[in-house]
Amino acid sequence: MFGYFIPDVIYKTVYDIDFDALKKKNIKGLIFDIDNTLVSYKQEVPTENVIILLNRLKSEGFDICFISNNGRERVDLFNSEFKYFSFPDAKKPSVKYIKEALKAMGLPAKNTAIIGDQLFTDVFAAKRIKITAILVNPIEPVETLFFKLKRILEKPFLKKYYKRLNKNHGGKI
Repeated sequence: MFGYFIPDVIYKTVYDIDFDALKKKNIKGLIFDIDNTLVSYKQEVPTENVIILLNRLKSEGFDICFISNNGRERVDLFNSEFKYFSFPDAKKPSVKYIKEALKAMGLPAKNTAIIGDQLFTDVFAAKRIKITAILVNPIEPVETLFFKLKRILEKPFLKKYYKRLNKNHGGKI
């Protein structure tokens, strides 16, 4: 059960992800969380850097999808720049909409990666259906008591990840 909360790889930001390594692993679909992964909770629309990144990834042949626990209005506003498949109110770590995203992209789990900022939602959901789980550091700290508690509970799992990373000489995917 412990392994369900350990990502395959951790990066500081989405801009640090080695997308060439994902291609070599035959990853063709990227499922992105939005809030605190691509933009801060306060940013309603994609930044210029996010637009450049996602357009580049699309031109390189990746299928892209958004899955968010946020509401439809927020997700649709963010996605209006792209028109990718999107699934708001996903209730992650539920895998229901992740399975829908796989169907929409026409890809199996083994050729897909989920990119998010939370172990107990993004990583846990990915691991349960055998999708590559990529964790990025949150863009900004969320100051609610609930999120502070979640970040404290994540620490033992992150410690285990880094221990495995050191053991495997870099933990490359």
